[in-house]
Amino acid sequence: MRPPTYALAGALAVRAPGPVMLRRMARLRWRISHLPPLPTGSAVFLTGDHRAWSSDPTGWTFDPAGELLGEHPEGTLLSVKVRARHPDGTVTEEGDAWGGRAAPHRHVVTGDAGIDLHVAGWQDARGGLDRPARSAPPREETVLEAPWGEQPVRLWWPTGQDGPLPLLILHDGQNAFDEAPTFAGESWDAAGAAQALADAGHPVRIAALPVNHDRNRRYVPFPFELNDFASGADEYANWIRDTLLPHLHARFGPVPAQDTALAGSSFGGLITAYAGLRDPGTYGTLGVFSPAVWPADHAFLRWLAGRSDPQARVWVDMGDHEQGTLAASRDLVTRTRDLTAQLAPHVREARFTVGAGHWHDEPAWRERLPAFLRWWRGG
Repeated sequence: MRPPTYALAGALAVRAPGPVMLRRMARLRWRISHLPPLPTGSAVFLTGDHRAWSSDPTGWTFDPAGELLGEHPEGTLLSVKVRARHPDGTVTEEGDAWGGRAAPHRHVVTGDAGIDLHVAGWQDARGGLDRPARSAPPREETVLEAPWGEQPVRLWWPTGQDGPLPLLILHDGQNAFDEAPTFAGESWDAAGAAQALADAGHPVRIAALPVNHDRNRRYVPFPFELNDFASGADEYANWIRDTLLPHLHARFGPVPAQDTALAGSSFGGLITAYAGLRDPGTYGTLGVFSPAVWPADHAFLRWLAGRSDPQARVWVDMGDHEQGTLAASRDLVTRTRDLTAQLAPHVREARFTVGAGHWHDEPAWRERLPAFLRWWRGG
């Protein structure tokens, strides 16, 4: 395993490996409290990040009573799901009640414990599109031509505010509003957060950009394994700057750069920081949520050297449960704080926030979005 890399004083520093600390193993009893019907002869098993999401049931199959014993080091942060291998060799993963992807079950290993797993359904052809909405949908959806084909644009703004408004462009727009098109049934509830902001006297317009299987190519500005060593991030950033912004200005009225924000999470946070610092003066605020800067051996940290935007305000955040262990998560928070400090002299303002108890997922980003919006418009 590669030792962790740190961003310090504009350079890369590698921490020397320290002594190996043995962690106590905790015994976990996993119990399935509800299991939807399956074909006769199916093997029900547990998978997760602790076993690289393997679909091999060996060693992790539930007994006929729906129980499974496992050992995990204390301090481990587990994300798990239930899968079933059928007699014909196919594998089905648990889903929600509408056939869509389900969020993983989470557990912090602090000692021996029993954990109940409620399996609401199995993923199927319905794909979750019939999920009832808990969050408000966009007011409008339109499509613009892009080099990669048709690009949906999901728009929201407060009722009665049809002229120019401060503009927030969100990546991963499928997760921005109502739950039906989301990755795993959870959204940012961007309309709800923006409505609260409008009620406080700060109306804004949101343009959310859904992405498909091309996410790794479009959001990661460096060639690496998951984009087949062919990045499309510059093409995407060019399109936002040269097509999306002019379109929105022509329709709703021009919005100055200082009132234009770009935001996203994980690889969406990476492309936010990259596009903003690549084109200084284009965006007045960058919302860099849980940035994933590891691709291509942390190439972003090397690219960052010498980049600046003296007019930009940059929000950077990270949850304290975003790695596989509590220790690694603390390490990631420290490195992200160091990255923010490295960036601070080169922008107008850099703010770093830690999400207490937050994992790397939509519920965490939904919880942090309102604070970002208030900082953007009230700062």
